[in-house]
Amino acid sequence: MNFVIALDMEGVHGVVGEPYKGLSSDSDEYKKAVISATCEVNEAVKALFDAGAEKVYIWDNHGAKDNIFTDLIDSRAEKIILPVKTGETRLDFLKDIKPQAAIIYLGYHAREGSFNGVLCHTFNSVAYQYIKFDGKPVGELDIDAEIASTLKVPSVFAASDDVCISQVKAYDERITTVVTKYGKGRNAADFRPVQDVLKDIYDGVKYAASNVFAPKNATFPKEVEIRYTRIELAAHIYETLNGVFGKRICYGDDSHILKFTVNDVDELRKIL
Repeated sequence: MNFVIALDMEGVHGVVGEPYKGLSSDSDEYKKAVISATCEVNEAVKALFDAGAEKVYIWDNHGAKDNIFTDLIDSRAEKIILPVKTGETRLDFLKDIKPQAAIIYLGYHAREGSFNGVLCHTFNSVAYQYIKFDGKPVGELDIDAEIASTLKVPSVFAASDDVCISQVKAYDERITTVVTKYGKGRNAADFRPVQDVLKDIYDGVKYAASNVFAPKNATFPKEVEIRYTRIELAAHIYETLNGVFGKRICYGDDSHILKFTVNDVDELRKIL
């Protein structure tokens, strides 16, 4: 079986970031995150091959998408390099991974506004205040897992802070999880011992890889509600997508909010 390691950064062990900032490459916290992410990815790669994986791919999706020391990663793993082209949509590469695949998530984080979620946000804290599917708030991991499920790819493992992990379990309790740290605020956490975290990631990934289940069913049509931070951005999105959605896009309770009825995963990805 093939596996994809989906890598973000905010949820890795030993990192809390800085107030009023994202986890950007010019900060000391980012440098710590690169080391932590490299270690976590290495444990996951080893566990996957020890469990009998045929191929392991690394999808680095944080910022500039170059957030690990690639030369320190097991050479059997292959990093996914996405072409910069018009029409490239989120997780589209899953269509080319055959015959079967499953996803594990490292470094993902709680959704925007979560109490005690370390560095919590949803894709872009400057752009989005929340995203809801059928009235329920969702985060980046929920969204990626939902998109993957439409391509028959299950999400089987996640490691992050305890707030994110509680949200993962609410999405699908079958997912094997590891807590990397305990959130005490957006920029505060109690850290678990590093070696305990890495051992738990190895053991958890190996277990998940040996117990892959069917993906959760994604249902359409789906009602999507997005609250944008800026009114101007909401207006721009409305004008841009009105020709695609027509009456299936409208304003919500105020001019920050847009509501969409999406009929399939391609329409969902158009609005993210």
